[in-house]
Amino acid sequence: MDKYKLALLGEAGAAGLDRGFSIRYKVFYESYLNEVSHWKYFQKYSRSFLEKPVYYAFSILGFVISLFGIEAVKKVNEIVERNAIDFYKINFNESNEDIKRILEDEEKHFSMSVDA
Repeated sequence: MDKYKLALLGEAGAAGLDRGFSIRYKVFYESYLNEVSHWKYFQKYSRSFLEKPVYYAFSILGFVISLFGIEAVKKVNEIVERNAIDFYKINFNESNEDIKRILEDEEKHFSMSVDA
């Protein structure tokens, strides 16, 4: 699977998780909007019939995780965002303006888990 398809499905999953989290914790709504914009960015390069199923499955998973409390949400978010940052740094050119913006957003989302 190429890096654009992985990024596409990863952003669909991240958008879903944040949507699920934001049902109980409104602080994740901005993160959700960022993830949707990242998802749309990668749709320019690749599409998959798995996008919607991944989004909806992770939305449900995000809501279920939110039932365990904010600490569980923060831990899952920390793991997801750390891996997303690593993925982008390894697979994409960080000097690209769009990728740089995505990385900045992901680092901001990561800080929500470790600083808050």
